[in-house]
Amino acid sequence: MPTRSSGSVKVFSPPHDRDELIARLRERVPALRLALPARRVVLFGSWAVGRATAFSDIDLLVVYAGPRREDAYALVRRTLGLRGLEPHVYSEEEAERLQTMLQRMTRHGIPLSV
Repeated sequence: MPTRSSGSVKVFSPPHDRDELIARLRERVPALRLALPARRVVLFGSWAVGRATAFSDIDLLVVYAGPRREDAYALVRRTLGLRGLEPHVYSEEEAERLQTMLQRMTRHGIPLSV
């Protein structure tokens, strides 16, 4: 372990800016809809409100039609293919039960689909 400090600090920037991330997500949502019947896709959290850092994950709400699927989370991650993506994936039935929480989470979110 070093006994002296070099006096330097490493600064990390996010791999993309907010507008670029939103554009990339909007480009990829149609592919997601082909893989999973997504009804609602919303970017929320630090990326949505412009406070993301290099260490911020990309919070994304995805609500899909049909019964609960065990592969939905992995399918969203694989289809969108973004490093740092943290999808919050629910069937419409699950989203209905969690409606109050999801409304709070996405209050300042950016809808990426209708």
